[in-house]
Parts: sequence; structure tokens; C-alpha cells
Amino acid sequence: MMDAFRPPAPLKFSIGNVKEKWRKWRQELENYLLATEKDERADKIKIAIFLNLLGSEGLEIFNTFKFEPPESQKNYSEVLKKFEEYCSPWQNVVYERYKFFSCVQQEGQAIECYVTQLKTLASTCEFEEQENGLIRDRIVLGIRDSGLKERLLRESGLGLEKAIEIVRAAETSREQLRSMKEETAATVNSAKRNRRQNQPKQSSQEYESKKCGRKHKPRECPAYGKVCTKCNKKNHFAVKCFQNSKNIHEMKVPENELEIYIDSVTEKVQENELNSDSMNKNVEIVSETWYKSVTLNVNDKYFEVDFKLDTSVEVNILPLYVLNIVKVKPKLSETNLSLTTYGNFKLNSEGTIIINCSTSKLKNIPLQFYVVNVKSKPILGLKGCLELKLIERIDAIECSKISKNELIKQYKDVFTATGEFPDEPYRITLKDNAIPVIHPPRRVPQALQPKLKETLDKLEKEKIVSKVNKPTDWVQSLLIVEKPNGNLRLCLDPRDLNKVIKREHYPIPSADDIISRLEDEASSEICTFNTPFGRYKFNKMPFGIASAPEIFQKRNQKLFRDIEGVEIHFDDIIVVGNDEASHDAIMSKVLERARSVNIKLNPDKLQYRVSEVKYVGQIISKSGIKPDSDHIKAIVEMSTPKSKTEVRRLLAMINFLSKFIPNVSKVTAPLREIIHENVEFNWGKEQEMSFENIKELLTKTPILKVFRANDEIVIQCDSSKDGLGSCLIQKGQPVSFVSRSLTKSEKNYAQIEKELLATVFSFEKDHNFVYGRKVIVQSDHRPLLAIVKKPMHKISCRMQRMVLKLLKYDFEINYVPGTQMFLNDTLSRAFPVNETVNDDPEMLNIVHAISKHLPTSEKRIMQFKRETELDPELQIVVKYIQEGWPKSYKKVDNSEKLYYKVKNDLYINEGLLFMNEKLIVPYSLRRDMLQLIHEAHFGIEKCKRRAREIMYWTGMNSDIENEVSQCGICEKFKKANSKEPLKPHTVPFRPFEKIGVDIMDFGNVSYLIVMDYYSKWMEIIELANKCADEVITKLKSIFFRFGVPNTVISDNIPFNSYIYKKFANDWDFNYAFISPHYSPSNGMVERAVGIAKGIMRKANEDRKDYFVGLMEYRNTPISGLNLSPAQIMFNRRLKTKLPISNKLLNVELFNNIREKLIMRQNTQKFYYDKTAHPLSELKQKENVRKLNFKNKTWEPAVFVSKHKLHPRSYFVKDQFGKILRRNRKHIRKSNTPFNIEKDPNDEIINTSQSDSEVTLNSQTFNRSDFNVHR
Repeated sequence: MMDAFRPPAPLKFSIGNVKEKWRKWRQELENYLLATEKDERADKIKIAIFLNLLGSEGLEIFNTFKFEPPESQKNYSEVLKKFEEYCSPWQNVVYERYKFFSCVQQEGQAIECYVTQLKTLASTCEFEEQENGLIRDRIVLGIRDSGLKERLLRESGLGLEKAIEIVRAAETSREQLRSMKEETAATVNSAKRNRRQNQPKQSSQEYESKKCGRKHKPRECPAYGKVCTKCNKKNHFAVKCFQNSKNIHEMKVPENELEIYIDSVTEKVQENELNSDSMNKNVEIVSETWYKSVTLNVNDKYFEVDFKLDTSVEVNILPLYVLNIVKVKPKLSETNLSLTTYGNFKLNSEGTIIINCSTSKLKNIPLQFYVVNVKSKPILGLKGCLELKLIERIDAIECSKISKNELIKQYKDVFTATGEFPDEPYRITLKDNAIPVIHPPRRVPQALQPKLKETLDKLEKEKIVSKVNKPTDWVQSLLIVEKPNGNLRLCLDPRDLNKVIKREHYPIPSADDIISRLEDEASSEICTFNTPFGRYKFNKMPFGIASAPEIFQKRNQKLFRDIEGVEIHFDDIIVVGNDEASHDAIMSKVLERARSVNIKLNPDKLQYRVSEVKYVGQIISKSGIKPDSDHIKAIVEMSTPKSKTEVRRLLAMINFLSKFIPNVSKVTAPLREIIHENVEFNWGKEQEMSFENIKELLTKTPILKVFRANDEIVIQCDSSKDGLGSCLIQKGQPVSFVSRSLTKSEKNYAQIEKELLATVFSFEKDHNFVYGRKVIVQSDHRPLLAIVKKPMHKISCRMQRMVLKLLKYDFEINYVPGTQMFLNDTLSRAFPVNETVNDDPEMLNIVHAISKHLPTSEKRIMQFKRETELDPELQIVVKYIQEGWPKSYKKVDNSEKLYYKVKNDLYINEGLLFMNEKLIVPYSLRRDMLQLIHEAHFGIEKCKRRAREIMYWTGMNSDIENEVSQCGICEKFKKANSKEPLKPHTVPFRPFEKIGVDIMDFGNVSYLIVMDYYSKWMEIIELANKCADEVITKLKSIFFRFGVPNTVISDNIPFNSYIYKKFANDWDFNYAFISPHYSPSNGMVERAVGIAKGIMRKANEDRKDYFVGLMEYRNTPISGLNLSPAQIMFNRRLKTKLPISNKLLNVELFNNIREKLIMRQNTQKFYYDKTAHPLSELKQKENVRKLNFKNKTWEPAVFVSKHKLHPRSYFVKDQFGKILRRNRKHIRKSNTPFNIEKDPNDEIINTSQSDSEVTLNSQTFNRSDFNVHR
């Protein structure tokens, strides 16, 4: 009876709140001792029970206790006291009380649980007689229901029990009410559904729609899905806008209502909120009072209110009755400001609310209103009137000159936020043969994903992008650029889309034209892009769309071309006036036009009231027009040649332009004199005069051509190890020369990055010439052609930034050998030496981000820098990057030839060497990196994939393969070997020639299972025990009935005993044992065990005799053979409970049974071998690992020899010196070195036919000495 009581589980001292767990465990212990009547036993017995139930951790703690006096160790109370002290360390009462007073009811927490939590916390706070009162206070202050809290505060003489009773009753009634509401709602919904079902079907007759104003059939309204231009809501046209209908509540204040005129309202801030400098603001503007109707949007409910416009009031006032009439209850924000009327009448504010206000001109302007509970007119104060453009200062321009900052401030709405053209949305038109492209999602670094989600949410709120939840034909890739300030810029990769966009070819005005005068939805879905948070689409034209330049030109000209003194060049607007007054008047017209059509301007690019301006590649001023000096600066400030090579390079450039230079031979004669082989290089006055003359000729006509918009544009650009050079050419003549030196960080770029940087530099310098026009780029760096065509995610971050800068241009890169490009090559090497060049902040941000985002410590980074400097192989690579790689692969040092293949991707960053964004590891640190790569013990391929993402060195793959394959831990926990091709048993020639036997346990009873390999006849015989004598007795009974077989195949125990061996010898049959723990060797009988268990399990469930099932098995035809085991065994069917004719029970002779069995066996082998693979042969004394069948791990061993009779049985020697027999599936080769004594005489010399003994080193062992048994 006492055994029925559950004892407490052992106490885990190392996990969780030990004090609380000890309290509960001790209570369980006391209940258990009381229930089992052991609480009155002697102390030593109770201590023994206590320590036994406490567990091993508790016993170890008990052994550390010191009892004074020692006899107290046998006192049960003293033992409990020791554990009480151990589990209840010193308590900080202040902290315990802090937890109590901080406890509030959590969302969804039942009041009973909250009260219990408070009582538990209070028990350690030492409140004593004040405990109940403080718990009551905490309940009142901590419950979530504010209404219930108010009721508790109203109760007089509130005690703890009464407080618990009230809150418990409130919670119960709340649940009951919720249940009643659910039932009522279900009834109402049911009634509505029934009513709807009884309604007649809609007519096909046309009717006048309230959404569009036209007549049409039901469900064919053209306004469905469209956006109203008045209220920006969907599914109706502006002509039928709800703001014009009866649904909009027009608020008129009754004339007979008591009216409090708030002629002057000032803000008074509490003294504890601001310092003594806080002052009330008073605005003294005398004007006539008038009224204006304004549409308010509160909780998506629109209504009109007549406001009194009062510029002497500093805040906006909204009476509470206005909100009550339209039945909206917005959430008000608390405020510390008090309102004072004229005459110091104080007005209490209910709170503040931000409401979107709309007028006929402006939409959704957010204004702050103070809600007051008085019957007065709604008032718009000075700030509200200005925000809604209901008043304006007419003398703002005439009073004084406005500075740039004042202008931007005055037109703040024009210089902030995102604008849009007022025309119909631009529709991207695709070519007829356009094939949609869907880019797969690109990986976004985990560190950037929160910022990306925040940016997407912000853009979606601003309606620049929107979520896409339906299939789209086009899906672009998203490009993320991290700005220097940490913000993200989101761009598309539209290169595939740009190829199939139909350009509008809108006429772009040339510089001469301008200077002489100075005298849709489908498109949105095309711009869909992938993110980790789903697909989005651009609602505004994204960066990089090919047709953007002409669209900007077309739309801007349409909006501004009627303003005299204004010219448009794409997204640039120039305003020209004869004097300041006319200039300011035109400027005012432009800004007012921009404001009226919601066009936004960039304040950072505003050049305001300047006397000259750089425009379309020319300098325009009051003095006239002159070339931009930036386009000839590269020639004017060209550095003096320092060697014959540099002079030859300069002459090659002159020779290229010789047809445009008169008397070219005379001009260059002094330079040609110093380049002969037998003449020493000497730069003198004649050479200097010739050089200056050449520079002057190059910067003037007829050499320097005037840019023509209709002529083909060719840009030649190049990068040397120290500088960049570019020349814009039209019809073979230069239009612009630009060059500059490389910064210190740029000199460490990979060569292909330098070449791409030269292209970006060229386009940025010649932007006014090339923007919106087709450009041919000539480069002598062939890999550049492939880089600009690669998907963005396959190039480095730095090159992604550069390609992004080029997306707005229409260009094509062609390869031209360096021997044919003289201009750019000379410019890149003879750049102005005195010019200060600063790093591009975005590029610099990428450089620092690479090392900043290295997931390692500063100490490790310094280690990499130091070892890179000391690595001779990498230092040669550094030298090649900085000074240039040899032109020929053969001239590269042997140790660097593998780096030559990736030379275009190599660069230096702050002393570290990178290949793309992968850190190159010095030789001395590769061992450490290999260990870190394999620290988690992943497989070879996973380790390779992980390493390839973040680091690089030559031969890294093979190093990883060696590291992983030689890992002892990985070998220990490897998966099982794959299955080998099937080796079926030889099919016998007659029944009972070969049988398989095994012992089966079912329901606490053991059975001997016997299966005939020929007929598949099965015997199930119950065993009294598993001893060899019992098994032999049962086998004899079977042999008496069916005869003695030639071969008996079995497991090892108990069949490998001496008695069984003697039985086999006496009865003259052979026996064979399967490899330990490899049951497929005797698959026939293993299958029989499964069949037998199935028969018994089902018979036991059905409460039937399992012999019936066994008889039915024997009488059922074998699949693929159409003969039952009984027919093969006895040439007849067995009579069962099923009715059967006498003829079917007659004896029949069956031929070709063995051939059919062989065919069946071959078919099974064919399908089995489809997924099987042979394992490699083992070599003598080779290190291997054998499977430990208990913990499924692989343990070290040495291969000794192969079994002579069984081809897949092997003998191995384990780490303890034991010789074990194992199937080849349970042995695998090892690459890990380990020491197991290898005796040269360890060789199986003889294996007996019975396989019960083996001879090792001329000494005979019984198999039980070295077989591992189950």
C-alpha cells in the first residue's frame, strides 16, 4: 500500500531558484513521510530516507557540512536545519521589498495568480503586522483595470479580504459578460446570414453609381480600385467624393449657445518643466476676424468644422462637444500646459490631439489642437492659419533682401519631403520582345536587417514603396547602400529592365540652345524588388531607370517653360534676371509654381544670387560664356616629365592629336632631342618652353573642340598606380581633359576597382556632357567589360557603390588596347601634383566598414596586420598591388602565381590584404584559422562554404579537407557507413536444407523462431528459458518432424556454446554465426521474427490464438512465386477454417521452384543495389575505427585480418588489446593517428569450419573470449 505513494523527485541544486525549490521539496517530503507513516521512525532512518530521496547532489552537499557537536549529525532536525541554511542565504530586505512594490498585474494574468504572487513576495519582506495592509495597497495600485481601481478607492474600510473579493467578483462577471456577448454575436451573425440568403439576386439592370456618377451594371464600376484626387481614398471619383456628400458632418455652432471669446491664449509651462528663462509668448496682430471651413480626419472619419481664424491666439482650440457630435473618441495626450484667456481667465485642457486637416488647396496637414470642455467656437490660432496657408504676410519680400537660408525657411515645404509630378503617373513602356526577369532574393547581413526593415516601413509610410502580395512578372534585386551617417539608401538593380525599356527620345536642348535663349500601376509592378521581409514595389520612379532623363526634361519643361527667364536641363533649373528685383521675382514664381504642383527642390544644390554659374559644361556670367576650367585643368596643371619614358608618353599623346596642331614637328623638336638612346636625359629651358607651348595648344582651338550634343561621345579613361585620367572625345578631337591623383586609400584598391573608379570619375566630371546621352567608354582593362554586366551581389561592396553611381548613365564599355589610347594614359600618370584630393565619404565608409565589421577583436586584427607584414609571400602580393602586376604570367614569382589568377580582386585595407571582401590569411595564422573553421566540427563541405565566405588563401580547400578528415572527434561521431551491395545466401536445392534460427522475446516470454531458406516455412516454439539445453531440445523436436538440415545459421548467444557445438557434431550439421550486431547477415530469420511479432501482437489484441495466424501465413502464397510455404514444403495446401474444395487439398508436384526463387532473389538484389555502394578494402595493420554499439560512436582499432570463410567479416584489435570480429559495415578507415600496439604476429592463422574457435599466434581461443555479445 505504501508503495502507491509517489516520493518526491531528487532535488536539483544547480538549476533555478534553490530556495523556492527547497521549500516545495521539503513540503513534498513531509507529506510523503506522513502518508507512508514514516514520520515517527527513528532519526537515523528518517535521515537515510531523506538523503536517499534528496539525490546524489544533495548527498555531496551533506558530506561538506560540519556538525558541532559531531553527534548532531544523527539528529534529523539538525540535518534539515543545515540544508535550510544552505538553501536560504542572507537576504537583502530592501531588494525583496523593491520586488514586492514593483509587482504589477501582467496582461492576461488572473487575479488569483496575482494575489498569490504578492503573498509569496511579501513573505520575505519582513512586513510583520503590516503585511495584509501592504498587500491590499499593492492590489489596488497594481491591477490593470482602471475602472476597478477607481471602485476600490471609493470603498471605505477596505481590507485585504474585501479587496480580493471585489476584484475576484469583477473578473468573474467580466468573463460571464464576454461569454454572453459571444453567444449574442453568434446569433446576430446567423440571423444576418439567413436574411442575406433570402434576398433576391441582383438585377443586371443598369443604375446610377454613387461611386463614379455613371450608369452601369452591378460590379462593373470603373471607380473600383481608383484613388480619389480630393480625399486620397480608394474606390470613388472626386466628382462623387464623400466630402461633398451627406456623410460629412458640417459642424455649425448654435447661435444661442453661451460663447466664451478666447481673444488671447498664452502657454504657461509648469515651473518644474522649464527653467527661469521660459517666457509667455504674446502676438500682437490686429486684424478682422473671419471664419473658414476645414475638413478634419479623426480615426479615419472625415467631417467639416467652421473655425474662427484668430491670429492673436497662439494655439488651436477644439471644444469637446465637436467630437461628441460626430461620435468619435480619440485618444488624448496629457499636457503640462495651462491655457489663459484675456483677463487671466484660466481654462482647463482635457488634453491634446494631432489631427490631419485639409482645405481646398492643402491636404492632410497635421495640426495640434487643445481639447477644452467649453461651449465656444473652434479656433485656429496664428500657427494653424500659417500652416494651412489661410493668411500670409504680403510685405515679406518687399521689406528687405532675403538670404538663402531665409528663402529656404520661407519655402520650407518646397525644400523638404518628397514631391511628385502633378500629371498622370509615368508608365514604363517595354519593347515587344521583352522577357520578364525575376531575380532571386539576395542575402542581407544580419546587422543591416533591422535598419532595412525600419527604412522599408518609413518609405511605405511615405508611400514611396508599397507591399506586394500578388505574383508579378518582374522582380528586381535590391541594392542596399549604407551612408556615412548610418542610414540606408535603397536602390534597384535595373540593368535587365533598362535593356527592354522603350525610350521616349524627347528632344534634349543643347548647350548652345540654352545659352542662346539666356540670352502608373503596371509600371510600379515592373519595379518590384525582393527583400527578406517580402516583395515591395516603388511607387515613385527609382534611381537608375534608363528613361528617367528624358522624362524629367519633358515634365519639367511642361511645368516651368512658360516662366520667362527660366531654362531646364533635365533636373537642373536656371533662373536669370537682369537685376536683383527681376531675379527675385522670377525666383518667387518658380518656387510658388513648385509649391502649387508639389514639386520638391534640393536645398543643398541651390546656388542663390550668384554672379556666375557652372551650367551644361560652360561657365555663364554677366560677362558672357567661357569654358569650364575643370575640363582643361588636367592639361594646364600637368606635371613636368621626369624621364625619357614620360616624355615618350607625352609625345605619343601629341602625335595622336597632330592633325589638329599646326607645325607640330617644330613645336615638339626640343622634346624629341632628349629621348634618343645615346643622349642623356636633360630637361632644360628649351624643353620647358616646348612643354608649356604644348599645354597652351591643347587647351585652345582648333585642338580643343566645342561640345556638340548630336555628335557621338567617346570617353577614354585609365588608371595608373598613382592617378586617374580621362578624355572626352568627339569626332577624334578632345572636348574635356580631367585627371587627378589617387588618395592613399585608393592606391590600395584592386586594379579592377581602380579602373572602375576611373570610369566613375570620368562620368562625374563630365556629367553635364554625358547625362541623358549615349556614351562609348573605351578601356584597356578587358575584365571591366564583364564586371559591369555581373549581377550586383557577385561583386564587392565597393564596386557595387561605383556601379550604382553609373546606373543613371547610358553607356557601353569597349575594349581598346593600351597602345592605342595615348590621351588617358598620359593624363593618369601626369596628374596635377599640387591638387588636394579627398576620399569619397561613401567609398571611405566602405573601406572602414570592411575592418569595422570584421567579427573579431582588435587584438586579432593587430595580429593579422603584424603577420601580414612578416609574411614574405603576401608582401610580394602587396608590392604587386601598389606598383602593378607584371604583364605576363611567366614573369610572376612561382609562389604568387596562384594569386595572379585573382589579381583583379586583390586590394589592401588598413594593413590587411583582401580578395574581394575576404580576408587573406598569412601562412603563420592558417593553422589557427583551420581550427576555428572546424571548431563546431561540421563536415568538409560546410567548413569550405563557411571559410569561402570570409577568408582566402591559396590551397585553402585542400587544407580544410585535411583538417576535417584528421579530426578524431568527427571520426568518433560520424554517421554509419552506407550499405554495401547485397550478398544473398545461395538458394538451397530442397526444403529444410538451410535454416535460420533466432530467439524472440514477446510479452515476457521467449520463443525460438525457425525459418526455412527454401520454402519460407516458419516455426514458433515457446522456450522455458534461453539456455543452450532448452534451445537444443526444441531444435531436436523440429528435426524429428522435418529432418536434419545441412546448415543452421544463427546469432552468437547461446549458439556459440560448447554444448551447441557438440550437438552439431553429434547430429552432423554445419552451423554459421553472423557478425556480432549485424542481423542482415541472417536476414531471412530476422524477417521471420518481424512476421511472428506481428501475428502475436494482433492475435493478442483480438484475444485469439496466434497459431491461427501462423497457419494462415504458412498457407498464403509468397509474393512473386504464387506458391505458399506449405505447398513448397509438402506439395499440398493445409486445411484451415476457410472452406476449400477437396481438389485444392490434393498433392501436386511443382517444378522449377529453385529457379523461381533465384529470379526473385535477383530482382530483390537489383533494386537493393541501386542505393548501395561497396566499401574499400582494408590494409593489414591499418588504423581503423570500429562502431561501439552501446553509444553509437566510432572507437580506435587496428585491422588484423579478414575472415577466410565470410568475405565481409573482419578481425580488429581494439585499444585494450582485444581481438574482435566485426562486419565491414561496422568498420571505417581512420585518418587520425593514434597509438595501439601493433604486434607483427597479430594475424589470424586458421579459422575452423565451425567458426567457434580461432587460432591467433599459434594459441587457440574460444570465440567467447573475443566476441562482443549482446
